[in-house]
Amino acid sequence: MSIDDDFIDRVLADDVSEEEAAEFQQWLKIPANLQRFALRGELHSQLRRSLQRRHIQSSALGTKEDVSAPPEPRSTVVRSRKMLLLSVAGLVTAACILIALVGLRHEGNGAPNHGDTVAATIVSNVSGLLIRGDRQWDGTYLSAGEYELQKGLLHLQFGGGVMVYVEAPARFDAVGDSRVVLHNGRLSARVPPEGIGFTVETPEAEVVDFGTEFSVDVEGGASEVHVFDGLVRVNPGASSQRDESRSVDVQASHAVRITDGAANPENISIATDRFIRNFEEPRLNYARAIKQLSPLAYYRMPIRDRGLVAQPPEYSGVVLTGQGKRPPHACGVFVGGSLRVGVDSIGRGGRVDTPPALSTGQFSLTVFVYLEDQAQHGVVATNFDGERGNFDLSLDETGLLQASIRNSNGDVFVVAGNATLPLAAWRHVVVTADGENLQLYEDGKFVASKPCKALATTDAETVWFGTDASAGRVWNGRIDEVALFDRALTEEEVAALYRTAQEEIARTL
Repeated sequence: MSIDDDFIDRVLADDVSEEEAAEFQQWLKIPANLQRFALRGELHSQLRRSLQRRHIQSSALGTKEDVSAPPEPRSTVVRSRKMLLLSVAGLVTAACILIALVGLRHEGNGAPNHGDTVAATIVSNVSGLLIRGDRQWDGTYLSAGEYELQKGLLHLQFGGGVMVYVEAPARFDAVGDSRVVLHNGRLSARVPPEGIGFTVETPEAEVVDFGTEFSVDVEGGASEVHVFDGLVRVNPGASSQRDESRSVDVQASHAVRITDGAANPENISIATDRFIRNFEEPRLNYARAIKQLSPLAYYRMPIRDRGLVAQPPEYSGVVLTGQGKRPPHACGVFVGGSLRVGVDSIGRGGRVDTPPALSTGQFSLTVFVYLEDQAQHGVVATNFDGERGNFDLSLDETGLLQASIRNSNGDVFVVAGNATLPLAAWRHVVVTADGENLQLYEDGKFVASKPCKALATTDAETVWFGTDASAGRVWNGRIDEVALFDRALTEEEVAALYRTAQEEIARTL
């Protein structure tokens, strides 16, 4: 049994069987696993505390909202006595380990020296290269000081349970457990009520939080602040030139740009797709709907340093990387991650060497695509390799999506969309082949069809995402939520999937 974050979430929600609980007890005996469980449990506790956020924000805004205590969310309560004891025992043991680690600060590279101020804890490091001074920083904690994240992603926890996500390349000062100076790069912060007052300073402004979720982007002499939930106060100007009369309060779904030398912040459109705001893939209705359709393999494209993760795990692959600035991950269609290929990232696609066999003559592929720049012949997903393979979804020379399949006679059938794929917008795409017709759907609607014979069978042809066998047809954008089926989804199933996705998107903006 694979114990991942989704499984731990089920443990915390008392949604596991007796057999799974017994195996989980054995898993907890490993110290690293205990520490991981403790951190995950702490994240769940933040959900309860964040329900108080709106009351504090209302006070900051001077409103008269009802301040009666919010109810405990059912999903975070461990109901069963057995699981309660198990969870408490695990967390207590993990806490002991964490305390022991703190007691050993003076040992090992990257641990704070005696007397140093601990500004933050590194919750996770995804292929990150963090530099302090002239050496790599590999510790569990960040001492107060200046750091450069040259590649990868960092998830940090500051005081009061503040969660900060930093994307390379970035240079920042961890001033203390409630203040960061971001010289350049991108970060996102999720601030519970206990962390109110958390401050991000940039060369052009100071951003003070009132319990919220926000992102900051510093580049080219300008700072942008995007607020996804709650309220922040933006104080424009360098640290020695700030004038409180120019301060502005930025509420949810709004964003501002502060340019060096400008008199006032400029209102801009909020960028919901630019920032990585969470490393986890939440349990969503869309994912549940996909699983109910029984896919052969499902690639949610989570942010992981281990590569291209699949459900079931035996069909996992690797993320291909090359030259570029940003990680091979980006914000997904929902909260979480997606595979980023081309543009300014190091991502060059993904490869699965042990995919599921396609042996029924029928086939479906569901995927979300996001094109950031033109990509003639750019591949979404394929197992074509010369005369081998039996499916391909890519762009043609005019920018139209086209689906291709190969039958048992070696004949290739192609069907194309009727409109150019737009830039900087997610599109839900489904390809089906039922042995009689090859069909293409975009955003839940039937687009085109072509008669074709049954799909050729394959045992385990390598599958590529965002590229092909020759690495010559590279996508320029993002790919997310890929599912492969050995049957043809119906038009009703395709439409229902898209409706579920739209509902999910509306909740996660």
